[in-house]
Amino acid sequence: MSAEEADDGAVCLAAPPIVPVDIDRFTSNELFGEPGIYPDGSPMAPAAGDAPDEPRARAMLVDLGLHDAARAFDDPVLVARAPDPVARAGLAALAGTISESLLVDFAAGRGRVQHLTLGVTAGPGRVVGPPANGGDVAARVVNDRYRAEHPALFAASLAHDLLWSGVGAGQYEECILHALGAMVHVQLIGRVPQLASLGTELARRQNSLAVTLLNSRHPGSADISLIAPDGPGTIPGGSPRMQTPDFWSIPFVPGRPRGGDAPSALAPVLRAVLAPGAAIPSPLRWSPELGDLLSAHLGRVWLPLDAQLVAVRALGLVA
Repeated sequence: MSAEEADDGAVCLAAPPIVPVDIDRFTSNELFGEPGIYPDGSPMAPAAGDAPDEPRARAMLVDLGLHDAARAFDDPVLVARAPDPVARAGLAALAGTISESLLVDFAAGRGRVQHLTLGVTAGPGRVVGPPANGGDVAARVVNDRYRAEHPALFAASLAHDLLWSGVGAGQYEECILHALGAMVHVQLIGRVPQLASLGTELARRQNSLAVTLLNSRHPGSADISLIAPDGPGTIPGGSPRMQTPDFWSIPFVPGRPRGGDAPSALAPVLRAVLAPGAAIPSPLRWSPELGDLLSAHLGRVWLPLDAQLVAVRALGLVA
């Protein structure tokens, strides 16, 4: 990208948010008790059909040009920990994203999650979560509701769940994890814009988190800021019930916000998104201070200007 193109891109991205050109790329009807962000959109439905087998799951990654993910998909260690092809392909899609370290840790048996498969989640609205039958606390399942979805659409939720502390997580943890998951999805659609226009329920759910993140910024700025109380609104023209000035204001869990200890696995993810030289706190805690850090020192290496332009165009956020 030339200097002139970069300047033009920055001006485009700094413009006030607009109503997306196609609201059917985002959530519409209420789903599992949550209203959609654009209620006038068409009804949502998951992708139909059976889960892909091994060759098809691999081909779905290759067809999108996600070659690093395709190589990770065939790793025997990953096969042993995530034998189901579609769930493993979703994990593999973390390759090349800010959360690649979580994929490496999972394959090595580090971290609180040790096994992943396709199945019924304890919470029916979760994309990824503990299994409905309880039991192994180190096990997670990709929701069988989404068995026919493109596996790259699982990546954002897997990034969230591989760091998630479990039931009882507080607002700060949920907000930061949702933001990091949204960053993964934005990175993927910046590389593979067709993911944004699949039109399925899961694509629309992930897109909705992404648009809320991309529109969380100070007026006149092209840069994402989780905390921007003067922000122009995250979902222009959308449901008033879901509108917030910034990402930090989204009430992911009810009750009084509270903090908590964050896992050491969060540190390399933070290093992938923060600007060079930004100090990562020790010990790590889910806190307003961590939100401040991600707001004031979010870098550009993870999302160059040209990739952000591709993502916002794929989502229909520019005229």
